[in-house]
Amino acid sequence: MACENGRNEEAREIVRKYIGPNAVMDENAENNAGEAYRFKDLFNKQLWKRTAFGGLFYVCQVVPYFAIYTFLPTILDKMGFKETFSIDMLLNLFLLVGSIAGLWCTEKLSRRGFTIYTFIILTVSLFVLSLLPAGSHGIAIMVFVIFTFVMSAASNLTLVYPAELFPTEIRGTGVGVVTAISRVGSAIGTFLLPMSVSAYGMTSSMIAMSIILLIGTVVSIAWAPETKSLSLNEASDPHLDGLAPLNENLPPVQARN
Repeated sequence: MACENGRNEEAREIVRKYIGPNAVMDENAENNAGEAYRFKDLFNKQLWKRTAFGGLFYVCQVVPYFAIYTFLPTILDKMGFKETFSIDMLLNLFLLVGSIAGLWCTEKLSRRGFTIYTFIILTVSLFVLSLLPAGSHGIAIMVFVIFTFVMSAASNLTLVYPAELFPTEIRGTGVGVVTAISRVGSAIGTFLLPMSVSAYGMTSSMIAMSIILLIGTVVSIAWAPETKSLSLNEASDPHLDGLAPLNENLPPVQARN
């Protein structure tokens, strides 16, 4: 940022150009020039909850998603179904409709509420699916369709929530870290699922996936901040969840009439 390098007038011109001719920076704010932010700042006392929540929320959502849909034919076979064109079309239709519904929910619902309630629905539906007796084909496909719809809708959160968790100065690093955690988790889950099904059976494997979703539910209830309808600077302020901001001396942008 220009103001961090002492180029205050250039920073003011940029603010006026992109925000408006009447927008100015607070002249009384202390200049923060030269202060650097490092990887380890993600784990300091101000931000560690944001980092932990971001990583756990992301990984608990994508591990069941990638593992289940990568080995969908095997899972359907264990549930008593054969993968057919009709089954594939039905599930893909609900994936599409769920993703569109998720866009609306992301816009209209609170981040915290959307995250918590989708985790609850996913946990319950997958747990019910894992305990259904053999031959319950109608109920099984209905529950799996609900799971598919909600999982697709909830996946929209991964596109917006991580960026809202971290201050501007370290946002790129924070998003990169939580995304990396999710990718490692999804790779491990995808690798282990067929081994788990072979060794312990489908029921135990699905219950294990339900436990992962339950962990996501608990973490979200405990740590998910509400960032809906806030600017990125406001959303990433750790005061929202009882933490001090990473840097209290950043010059705020104000608009004057």
